[in-house]
Amino acid sequence: MSSSATTGTFLSRVFQNGPLRIAIVAVAVLAVVALAVAGWFGVVWYRVAHDQSRAVSADREAVLRDAQQATASLNTLDFHRVQDGLTQWEQASAGSLLNQLKANRNTYAHAITESATSTSATVIDAAVASLDERAGTAAVLVGFDVTSQAEGADPSCVHRRVHLQMIRTGDSWKVGALDPVGDSYSEAGLCPAPSSPK
Repeated sequence: MSSSATTGTFLSRVFQNGPLRIAIVAVAVLAVVALAVAGWFGVVWYRVAHDQSRAVSADREAVLRDAQQATASLNTLDFHRVQDGLTQWEQASAGSLLNQLKANRNTYAHAITESATSTSATVIDAAVASLDERAGTAAVLVGFDVTSQAEGADPSCVHRRVHLQMIRTGDSWKVGALDPVGDSYSEAGLCPAPSSPK
């Protein structure tokens, strides 16, 4: 028997059994198709959600890392190498902060050289307060210690907190604006002991 004859026999049997049989077959076929589609959408949804979650986590880690590095750079400067230090400040900045640093570079260089003071910063803690992936912006809170030492004097130290507005530039995040949070304060034992004269 040919395949066309077999198909014709099957269809004639289906139609011979009336509309109820046709409806049952149709519902069964639709159920199988719906199950397959639902399964496919479930797999796709899981993959997309999982990938987005990983992407957000990676972005948060990146902005946190770059914010900490930028905070250290923007609060560290050797007055013997003031131009190098100011270049590092600019490399850690973007937007309005970068414009401000460039516009006042000569003023800052003169003031730092005249003060004969060097500073170094150590980040103590940091947290991402908000992250807008689409806009490429984030807000980060950073706490850090700054040691300042004028030439020939003992170091002095303060603890500071800042609120950073971060901007994504290419593959990195830079500081677009910063605002102090609360007051700076000194802590006993915060400064390293002065080195003994040789």
